[in-house]
Amino acid sequence: MPDLRSRHLLALLGLAVLAACGPRRPPDALPPDTARQPVNYFVRIARAGVDAYDVSMTTDRVRRDSVDFVLASWVPGQYGPLSSQIQAESFSVTDGRGDPVATRRISDTRWRLYPDGQQYLSVAYQIVPDPPTEPLPFRTRLDLHAGYALGAGLFGYLDGFEARPVRISFDLPSGWRASAPLQTEGPNRFSASGFGELPPTPFVVGDRYRDYKLFQRGRSHQVIVQGANADFTPDSLLALVDETIRMGTDFYGGPDYERYLFAIHFVPPDATGIGGTGYAEGASIFLPEMDSARVREAGMETMLLHQYLHAWLPGSFGPRALVRPDWSTAPRAPDLWLIEGVAEYYARLLPVRRTGGANRARFYDAMGGLITLWRELGGGDRIDPSTLVAPVVRGGDDRAMPRLVAGGALAAFLLDLEIRDQTRGLRGLDQLLYYLQKSTPVGVGYGEEVWDGAAEALAVFPGTLGALGGSGSVSLEAGLARAGLRAVERAERRRTLGARLLVRSGSGFVVASVDPGGTAASAGLREGDRLVQINGTPIGPNEVVATRYAFDTYIASARPGAPIRFAIERDGAELEARGSVRESRVRHVEIQESPSASPGALLVRASLFQPTRPVTSR
Repeated sequence: MPDLRSRHLLALLGLAVLAACGPRRPPDALPPDTARQPVNYFVRIARAGVDAYDVSMTTDRVRRDSVDFVLASWVPGQYGPLSSQIQAESFSVTDGRGDPVATRRISDTRWRLYPDGQQYLSVAYQIVPDPPTEPLPFRTRLDLHAGYALGAGLFGYLDGFEARPVRISFDLPSGWRASAPLQTEGPNRFSASGFGELPPTPFVVGDRYRDYKLFQRGRSHQVIVQGANADFTPDSLLALVDETIRMGTDFYGGPDYERYLFAIHFVPPDATGIGGTGYAEGASIFLPEMDSARVREAGMETMLLHQYLHAWLPGSFGPRALVRPDWSTAPRAPDLWLIEGVAEYYARLLPVRRTGGANRARFYDAMGGLITLWRELGGGDRIDPSTLVAPVVRGGDDRAMPRLVAGGALAAFLLDLEIRDQTRGLRGLDQLLYYLQKSTPVGVGYGEEVWDGAAEALAVFPGTLGALGGSGSVSLEAGLARAGLRAVERAERRRTLGARLLVRSGSGFVVASVDPGGTAASAGLREGDRLVQINGTPIGPNEVVATRYAFDTYIASARPGAPIRFAIERDGAELEARGSVRESRVRHVEIQESPSASPGALLVRASLFQPTRPVTSR
């Protein structure tokens, strides 16, 4: 397996827990007398410091001898098994008289209820906050002053009754409040058109979070900040959020959402599972504590824009498996790579497009970092997107999501160049997205049959979109050549770890070799050591934002000779190793413009950085 170098881990910033968004599932047909019968959820936190959410669900006119109660087994952004759902405890069901209803648990996330024809049901259970193995954006959390959960981590549904309207009420400790990007019905009370809106929705509760409002592009935007230091000032963060909204809406057109929530959580650097996720009406970002005036320099721009772009794809259009999901089983969407790849690609391209391409070296550097990462994760010249999805859905492989996002972003880049090459710069990947946006039925999503029509609409060869249908691969070398670009491997001296790391599934980062005289050598690191922490910050393939933060803050940006400490595991024992920051020779990939590019390639390259007109919103 190829090695991972510390400098190249910086490319992982946008790859952690990169998420898709919550679909808007339209109500299915229900009998007229039950279609508007609401489902009521009550969430109670008895007092600050308790270790569980008490949740109950009530509804009337069930009229069945048996019905299944189901907890969601996945959420967009973590497309495989969601382990937090196994944490439901003290499950009970009563009828309208308060008598117990017989139940049988038939799986980790499904109970069969036997109401024997009773119309009214009340389901009660406790959700225990998740263990630290769950990434923070998907982890149900609760402490003395704050709580956070996705709807998938709190709410279940009666199978067959998902289309009923929903009402949610929070009973919170004194001084606490609740926020969510749903219709507000009063203090700590919300409503939704059906259960489908709940699983990807972020819910934030507590007594110390900061709440800011932005009205942008005709929509209300809420920015919540948890865990900020006492000297936190919001100006830089709010300016970045405002910029993010402008870039997203300039690209895709007017948003479909009525309100949007940015939930920003600052956590100690030693917190595990740092990352982000985004959905149709909200995004949650978990980052190490940082200077509030330097959020852009800390790399937040790419992550924030990536998550926000999911408000469109698949928030308002996307594969049917995500737009009309079965919450009880992980989705089968072979073009899932496009969802995450497009978000990552345009999160790197759109900021450069805003300047008319004046800073395109920044874009080349970012994509070169992704090529470096792709190669280090085992990828070669050809990218077969169809192979990237299954490992993510299966779960259990730390490398699966970084490969999906890095490979997906590069495939999206190469597909963009190929479309531009065939259309002489008149169309690109963005026009393909606009076509999908316009042709996708609201609330239904597109199927695999869409690609032939898309190729015809774009006036490209039918085989051009073969990778989207799972029947083709793309070449890095050939794709870059279409724009007069080339990938060049270079070496230079930089302040780095000074060691090569292997990614081993289930083991994290393992030292493969140590460069003489480098940072790792100064601390006595050896081949076979498992690297766990740098200066108290956890690192690993599933800790990509924290990893980027650690390498950038404690090594790349540190002064030569600065002290550094590592937590390692050697021969089954945990050890601390101390050393100092030193320079090492680093190899990485750069994307360069060829001076002898053909006129056609120059046309493709120039069109890449031309701002495009978004489609008119539906």
